[in-house]
Amino acid sequence: MSEVTSISVYLDQLPEVDRTNNKQAVNARRGGFLHGTKIATTAGWKPVERITVGDLVRTLDHGFKEVRRISISVVVIPADERRVEFLPVLVPARAAYNGRPVWLMPEQGMALNLSRINAKADGPSVVPARLLNGAGHLTSQAPGSSFEVFSLFFDDDQVIFVEGGLQAYCPSGRFNMRGATTGTRYDVAAEEVASDLIHSLMSKGDMSALANPLGALPAPIPQEPKFPIRPPFGVRRPGRPGRPSAPVLFLRPEWQI
Repeated sequence: MSEVTSISVYLDQLPEVDRTNNKQAVNARRGGFLHGTKIATTAGWKPVERITVGDLVRTLDHGFKEVRRISISVVVIPADERRVEFLPVLVPARAAYNGRPVWLMPEQGMALNLSRINAKADGPSVVPARLLNGAGHLTSQAPGSSFEVFSLFFDDDQVIFVEGGLQAYCPSGRFNMRGATTGTRYDVAAEEVASDLIHSLMSKGDMSALANPLGALPAPIPQEPKFPIRPPFGVRRPGRPGRPSAPVLFLRPEWQI
């Protein structure tokens, strides 16, 4: 069984984690983002380990939202572990708008664009990443004997963009896929329904339902106002040339007011 030692942080400084301490381990069948995974923020694509509390992350439906809490874990996978439910899923480069390989934790929720599967369907449906094993070229593997996992938490449930537009579900305040009862609720598919959705995805041979091409190039939001700004009424901008005088109209006296 995979093992994990979990630490939650609320500060910008991340604590040192002891990778060798497995006595306080819990089940590693959970979500989160592996070290090095890039997240869409106001500063563009940013590795998850560099994101701090207060950063603004791009979401699918609510613009940019502030990260309220970050949890850091160290996962240790034994060399003989072969169970899919305890292994991350490897998404090869360019499988779904991602320019490089991406690792997904087995219980990380991924939002499927249902319109890519059924033209009559609408809205995203969240499925666990472990069910994607065998879809296209996606496989369940161990990225190493130990690695760090980061979980991002917001005030409400959110779907964020990772690695070129992959749509990842972040429930508020929990590690599993069942979020809070307030705010926007995303449809978290039951096990059988999720399996059917992924089977339909595989039959079409198109993995683009996992990602949004509009999220591939997140537009940074400037943190400072743009210049030149509009000056107060009656004050000219520095260096701005004066406007020419209004043309004189030669009108007949009876036309003038």
